[in-house]
Amino acid sequence: PLIHDDRVIGAISVSRFDLARPFTALEIETMEIIASQVATTLVNAALHDQVAEAAIRDPLTGLWNRRQLDVGLARLFATRDRMDPEARRPVSAILFDLDRFGDFNKRHGHGTGDTVLRAFGRILDRRLRSSDLVARFGGEEFVAVLDGATIDEAARVADEIRREFEGVAFRGIDGTDLRATVSAGCSALGPGIASFSALLELADVGLQMAKR
Repeated sequence: PLIHDDRVIGAISVSRFDLARPFTALEIETMEIIASQVATTLVNAALHDQVAEAAIRDPLTGLWNRRQLDVGLARLFATRDRMDPEARRPVSAILFDLDRFGDFNKRHGHGTGDTVLRAFGRILDRRLRSSDLVARFGGEEFVAVLDGATIDEAARVADEIRREFEGVAFRGIDGTDLRATVSAGCSALGPGIASFSALLELADVGLQMAKR
């Protein structure tokens, strides 16, 4: 058995073809030492993965954080720059913002607010494709970059997400059912848009219109 901190994390199976030669005491002792080293190595590898994952994920929602979004966008735009303009797929962005979330936190507490943020993050993770770049942009703002989607397709997806979130009930600290809503703005890469910042600015205009 591979044991670390009194917990079995796996096992090594060792066999010998010549059944007439049983393992000696020294061989068994050596296997135990090897198993201990393997267990430590596996635990260290798992811890390394956890640290690496924490560096790119938002700890509350599990979505990408702003830093990892920038990395994904750099790859996306670098790939587009190497392609002929005629061969480039459409790219759209959706900027989400939970409505009046500051007031919601004040009235119902930050614990309930965190529950709402996690629920919205789960909806985004489930409804969007693994190829899409989805991140918590900051506070109650989220962004999704849909490679291969037109602005009409992005608007349809955004509205479906908005409607689903609107139907989710949350339990308040006093036991009452609470609801939260989200607004979204969409934009798409066009001939005059060459950067993500410009794409996001247009999505933000749509978001402000939606909130009004």
